[in-house]
Amino acid sequence: MKHAMPAVGLFFLSPIVGELLLGATSIDMLWLLPVQALLYGGGCLLIREVVRRAGRGWCSILLLGAAYALVEEGLLDQMLFNADYSGNYDMVSVTHVPFLGIGGYGLLSVLAVHAVWSVTVPIALMESLVPDRSRQPWLGGTGLSVTAVLFALGVVITGWGSYDESHFMAPWPRLAGTAAVVVLLAVAAFRIRQPVPGRSGRSVPRPLLVAAAAFLLTSAFMMVLQANWWGVAAALAVAAAALALGISWSRRPGWGLPQEFALAAGATLTYVWTGFGQTPDAGSDGTTNLIGHVVLAVAAVALLYVAGRRVRAYGRSRAGGRSRIDVPFDVPFEGQDAS
Repeated sequence: MKHAMPAVGLFFLSPIVGELLLGATSIDMLWLLPVQALLYGGGCLLIREVVRRAGRGWCSILLLGAAYALVEEGLLDQMLFNADYSGNYDMVSVTHVPFLGIGGYGLLSVLAVHAVWSVTVPIALMESLVPDRSRQPWLGGTGLSVTAVLFALGVVITGWGSYDESHFMAPWPRLAGTAAVVVLLAVAAFRIRQPVPGRSGRSVPRPLLVAAAAFLLTSAFMMVLQANWWGVAAALAVAAAALALGISWSRRPGWGLPQEFALAAGATLTYVWTGFGQTPDAGSDGTTNLIGHVVLAVAAVALLYVAGRRVRAYGRSRAGGRSRIDVPFDVPFEGQDAS
């Protein structure tokens, strides 16, 4: 059980970041966490284990995170196709794409929220908490099977619960098309060429710079993404710039776990401030929600502090026990790759 603790932590961290820290679920609905973890945590953990077992990297995780987003929001609760999904917002009618039956704003929103914050960020944070096992599988065959069963249970509960509440079912061609895209993303995740270290003399950026860039770019994405085509175009431009910068930096010699943690830390801090303005889909939107988010924000900062210290301590140990002053934060670790 001790060996599997990082897996258990990731199982619950994914819905905590994806739902509670975002502000989509109020703190007074905390009892929903075990149910949310079946889908969020089960999917995130399966993605992490499959990718690490295959020796793949973050590009594969992002692609599988996008596939997860389409499974949850396209096939299960079908928010991408249901204009009456929630009384808080309509993500279908705005920026509507008639041929696909979805809204460009809604599609970009769910892809970013799930691929980045529900999947990639929790994985990076949990791996930073156990840096010596950051590239190792955390589960054996039995654990992986149990996780798959829990995820399947989450799929059934989410799909059945959504239909029972809304009685909405998208046309089968749209569901079939969504399923086909999910399969294509999964195949691409294991065929895409991973970034490799370049040979340029440019030094790897310091983690503080990486964290600041991640915070500014993800915050800009959240601010410019609006329910109109101008907002969608601006958000796509920010996302493209962030992806290009991340790939460019990751190819520099010396890129490693400290920079990966810094990326996740910056994105996490964006959710910290974003959550204060979010109207919960589940739970109350009042003083209780405000107090709860303050508690979550403090807990998120504390988690980043602990993870940062562990990453730094591991870097010093890999460098041969040199003093804190002598060893930079961005010491590359043995076994790290640029993916």
